[in-house]
Amino acid sequence: MKLHTLARALLVCAALLLSISCVWSAHAQSIPAQSTNFSSVIASTNTFQVIQGTTNNRKGCLIQNNGTHTMYVYFGALASATTSNSAQLIPGQAISCAINGNLVVQDAISITGTSGDAFFANFQ
Repeated sequence: MKLHTLARALLVCAALLLSISCVWSAHAQSIPAQSTNFSSVIASTNTFQVIQGTTNNRKGCLIQNNGTHTMYVYFGALASATTSNSAQLIPGQAISCAINGNLVVQDAISITGTSGDAFFANFQ
C-alpha cells in the first residue's frame, strides 16, 4: 500500500512540474513584428500632417519629439485634429499608441508643431 501511495505522489509531482514547464515556455515566446520608420519633420507650422493612416494591422508605435518646440499628436481623423484635443509633447518627450495591455490605437495618427522640427515615428 505504501508503494502505491508513493507512486501516486511521484506521478502528481511529475505532472505538476510538467505543467509549470509548459506555462513558462508559453509566456517566453513572442511573435516578431517588422518595424517601419516614418520619422520626418514638421512640414508647416500649426498644420497637422498624417504620420500613418487608419490601420487594423498596427501592433505598436512610438512617436518622439526630436525638435526644439512643442509638438501635438492627434489620434483620429485628420479633419478633427486640433491642438486642444491632442497629446502635447515637449522636446524629447515620446508617446506610444498602446492603450492598455495588448490594445493598440488603430486610428490615423497625425502631428503638428513648428516647421522644420524633427520627430521620430516608428510603427509595427
